[in-house]
Order: sequence, then C-alpha cells, then structure tokens
Amino acid sequence: MTYIIVGKSKENQNLTLQEALKRLFGKDLKNSPDVHILNPEEENSIGIEEVKIFQKEMMFKPFEEKFQAGIILEAEKLTHQAQNALLKTLEDTSAYSVFFLCVDNEKNLLQTINSRSQIIYSSAILEVQDETEEEYLNDILDLDLREQFEIIEKYSQDRNLSLEFINSVEKIFHKRLELDIKNGNIDESKKNSAFLNIVQESREKISANCNRRLTLEAMIIQLRA
Repeated sequence: MTYIIVGKSKENQNLTLQEALKRLFGKDLKNSPDVHILNPEEENSIGIEEVKIFQKEMMFKPFEEKFQAGIILEAEKLTHQAQNALLKTLEDTSAYSVFFLCVDNEKNLLQTINSRSQIIYSSAILEVQDETEEEYLNDILDLDLREQFEIIEKYSQDRNLSLEFINSVEKIFHKRLELDIKNGNIDESKKNSAFLNIVQESREKISANCNRRLTLEAMIIQLRA
C-alpha cells in the first residue's frame, strides 16, 4: 500500500507521518531496521540512482515487525524519471511493505502515482498556528464561498476525511445551540437546530457513498443561508 502525505510544512507532514506509523506498527518506533527513509536533505532533486538504492532496501522482508515502511521525504523533489522508476515498485508492493511519500502538493507527483495511492492531508488545523479547533472552524465558516470550496476540495478527496470535516462542523453548531438555549435565544436555537439537521443529512449522504465534494459544497451553501 502507498500513502501520500500532503502538507504545507515539513513539520505538519512529519506529525501526520508519525501518527500513521504509530497506527501501522501499534507503537512509536525509533531507529527501527524496518523503517527505511529516503531523505534528500539539501539536495535539489531525487534522481534514479537514489531511488534504486531505496528500492534495494525495500526488497527484503521485515526484520522485527510485521511490516516495513519505506518513507520518501520531500517527494516533490523526485524527478519524472525517478518517479517512473519508483512506480514499478509501488505497483508490485508486497503485503508486508508500506510506502509513505511526503509532499507539499500531490500535483507534484505523477497522476499514475496518485491513482495508486491513498492521499492523507495533514490536518488543516495543524496548518494554523496558535488557534484552537473551534476558532479555526469558525474562521472556515466565515470565509467567502470560493475559499470554502477550496478547503472542501481537499477534504472531499477521502471519505473518512469528509466525515471528519462534517463531525467538526457539527461540534461548532452543537456548541452554538447549547449557548442559545442557555441564553434563551429561541430564534437562533431554531436556526442552529436546522443547521444540525443539514449536517446530519450530509453525513448520511457521505456514508451512502454520494459524491463527497458535491455533498460538502451543498452543505456549506445551506449553512451560509
């Protein structure tokens, strides 16, 4: 299996990568012989020779764990030739090998690699420094429609990510509803209750495999009313 971890900063990519590794191995790993890393560091590009060395490391079975992880940092530095060379390995991945490609934008990778991978976006909340989840989501709800649709485009790439977005929005309206009820604001409580119904309907559509992007866009449009 191949995962593409997308994030604006290396820090956020690394946080998401560490969480993914923890879920894969069931524990934190340090200096494990079953984790192979291709790190270009200060190099401007990753060429075929570097990829071939990386591929050789991944040819063997895991030494200590059930799986082995092959990690390519700054994967946007892979040349087209290197990506094509890597593609064969990704297509023939063994059951005990998992690949992680960390990249600033998945568009910097070949479509053939994207199509064979599961894309994981670094939590958008991590992209915003010194803000709580509630503050960040409130900001999203206050953005103009174009900016909201740009965010939705990212969240709609994956079903679980879409559901996480819906759950987070739902929390905001739950808090607003509780505050309205506490303050006796009947009109606003009815409005937020209706918004919660819209969110729930959107969750049901996502769970039923309806078009994720269209569903999230329709939800946001209704919540803007």
